Amino acid sequence: MSSKMPVKVIAFLSIFCAAASLRAAGGAKPLKVIATDVVRKTIYHSPQTPGYTCWAETWLMPDGRIMVAFVQATGPLEGRPRTRRDVLKKLNWALGEKPEEVKYDMAGTSLELIYLASKDGGNTWEKVSADPGATPMNTWVQGQRGLADGAIVRTVWGQYLPFYDVPHTGYLQWSRDGAKTWGAPLVFDTTSGQTWPRRLRVLRDGRMALAGGFVSKVATGETRDSVAERLQPALWVSDDQGQHWSPPLVVWNGKTGNGECEEWDFAELPDGDLLGVIRADTSGHRWQTLLKKNGNTWIAQPTQELWIPHSGQPDVLMTSEGIVLHLAQDGTAWTADKGATWTYLEGNPRTQYYPSSVQLPDGRIFCVGHAGGDDYYIRKDQRIEAITFRLKVEK
Repeated sequence: MSSKMPVKVIAFLSIFCAAASLRAAGGAKPLKVIATDVVRKTIYHSPQTPGYTCWAETWLMPDGRIMVAFVQATGPLEGRPRTRRDVLKKLNWALGEKPEEVKYDMAGTSLELIYLASKDGGNTWEKVSADPGATPMNTWVQGQRGLADGAIVRTVWGQYLPFYDVPHTGYLQWSRDGAKTWGAPLVFDTTSGQTWPRRLRVLRDGRMALAGGFVSKVATGETRDSVAERLQPALWVSDDQGQHWSPPLVVWNGKTGNGECEEWDFAELPDGDLLGVIRADTSGHRWQTLLKKNGNTWIAQPTQELWIPHSGQPDVLMTSEGIVLHLAQDGTAWTADKGATWTYLEGNPRTQYYPSSVQLPDGRIFCVGHAGGDDYYIRKDQRIEAITFRLKVEK
């Protein structure tokens, strides 16, 4: 498999991957990084109030459009049917009989993946498509990315689609008509027992990289929670536009049992190393891994606990200013020394829940998330909110 890039790929990647190494006088890191021109804006609310819209993802297309996708549910709050108990038990979902627990079962709602696009840098948005799905869960699609040829690729949790004839593990789908229709599932890892793909990124050399988690084997009758106890955060890489993938590279190098999971994200540094931030539920804080480049692969360095508090899916962004951002509800932290130190941006813009960010061609940081949390149906009036800001670096 070749890793050569056509000129078109290089041109597209340069929009958001041209991160130069930033150095202050004497090789020191910047003294201060400031968030300026901070703007918050609701970009979508459900036609129903209270609204249920969550799990937003954003990416750039080669024609300059910003894309945003998220889950929407509409329908009655009361009197909805229940999903079969055996299905709920396998998914460890909505098993209780308390009203708030029952409401987590999405049966009886109309679930859709809503796709929005903006041609003017996020000022206005148009609805591109609404892709329906049926599941007791509150999502089934995770990371998405636009590719240089105009296609969109997304990761799917087939485990969360128990009523469909699809692989009940992680898989990929492509859309070649702007998210209006989607192709057949492609299982990217046929050797692991089960995979849980999360974030997709395109590396500077044109390869695709996928962050998520896997378990080696799954026994008949295992539940979601029992599988999660053995899950390992990992990285997969493809050098043929996603048709074939490497075996999983385990990125957690340290003592296990800290609640490490599939929720992690990474930024590609100027020297080719990858700086990853991992969710670990039991510690209450983020964990960090540095993957040192070694030929066409990486070697995981010892995992380190950070001071940054836990707040759902990590979101890590390499910027053209040469610093890496970690965006979260508690605030936006930055590092210019491969994660040796993290500091909140001055101004400290806070995101909504489960953020997803990109840097626009004009230099602005654009980040989406949903107001609320991991809520049961209509617990809160959710909305999709975007925050934009610029970076000012003082050396």
